[in-house]
Amino acid sequence: MNRYLLLLLSLCLLVISCNNDDLPILEIETKETIQWVYKIPCNIRYIDDGSSKEYKASIKSRGGSSKRFFKHSYRIEFNNKIGLANLPKDDDWILNASYIDKTFMRHKICYDIFKQMNPQNIAAKSSYVQTYVNGEYKGLYLLMEKVNASMIGLDKSDSMSMLFKDPPVFIQEQLSYVEDSTNYYEQKFPKISDQDFSTVLDSFKNFLFYSSDSVFAAQIEQWVVLENIIDWQLILLFSNNSDGLLKNFYLYKKNKQTPFQIAIWDYDHSFGRDGDNELNLHERVINCERSILFKRLASIEVLQYENLLKERWTQLRSSNIISLDHFIELQQQNDKLISKYIKKNEKLWPHNSTFYFDDNSYDKELEIMRSFVQQRIVMLDKRFDFPEHK
Repeated sequence: MNRYLLLLLSLCLLVISCNNDDLPILEIETKETIQWVYKIPCNIRYIDDGSSKEYKASIKSRGGSSKRFFKHSYRIEFNNKIGLANLPKDDDWILNASYIDKTFMRHKICYDIFKQMNPQNIAAKSSYVQTYVNGEYKGLYLLMEKVNASMIGLDKSDSMSMLFKDPPVFIQEQLSYVEDSTNYYEQKFPKISDQDFSTVLDSFKNFLFYSSDSVFAAQIEQWVVLENIIDWQLILLFSNNSDGLLKNFYLYKKNKQTPFQIAIWDYDHSFGRDGDNELNLHERVINCERSILFKRLASIEVLQYENLLKERWTQLRSSNIISLDHFIELQQQNDKLISKYIKKNEKLWPHNSTFYFDDNSYDKELEIMRSFVQQRIVMLDKRFDFPEHK
């Protein structure tokens, strides 16, 4: 397609967005096929609220098991930091295809609730956009911040600030399938070639598995921010995200004064569905004792960890951060943004395609999420002795 036709298409898209659309549009233009392994140059036209801006960037497809899906997610790196869709300025972004989640909400609602639990909790901010590649409509996407040192707010001048993705510190066995054998703990910041913090995570893992109960109880808060860990466990329990227990999280240390904390990531395995999209209305309930951290916290009596979980659950329930009403409110807020784009997306990516266990519609999936949350809250209220379902 020549540049004249692309310009004409962009003008048409701009007119459409001004007249009919509430969601921003990302028009991605490349001269070669988007790759999985490396980024290629691209131009991006961002259309929103009657205006159009053009940016230079690079793009690649991204994903693990989701690579097999027809609709692909992308990583975009702009040449400069920019703000998109009312999100903070950055140069690194994720375009999440949300192929397996017909509601487009599971990631976003989990991230939003985790942040609402405590302003210090970190998860990606996200917004919905429509996406085109070389003039071809690619559907509805969830535009997300990329979790990196800047997004988390690491003190890059501090010699002990560090960031890891999915580090295997909470399981004892050595993983043989690590993508980069020279970076076992998936250190993201600083570059492992600049400073290797593997010995720090070796020490952390040894502490988790081999310290005595008395040493563990005395020193655990030197290693982790316990309030953050409690919130992490509660969002795992609430969403029933077994896939987020031993992976799909970031472990970070902002500076030498602060212990490790968790930023959550990848929560489509939640609210009534497993990560492969199989229905899971409590048939398979998350077992937090698979993580040595949660197992030891729960088993050492002096820590009174179960009481801490109960107290925190009561706070979150009483403040309405975790409730069926609040969950429905979040659903409705997102539905208001995307409901009129769902049919358009489904024409391109039908909801009865391969990789789905059933032919459920968008509305049916919303109902499944609500039903799951209603049941899950009752179960956790009983566990934590919350008065409503004691």
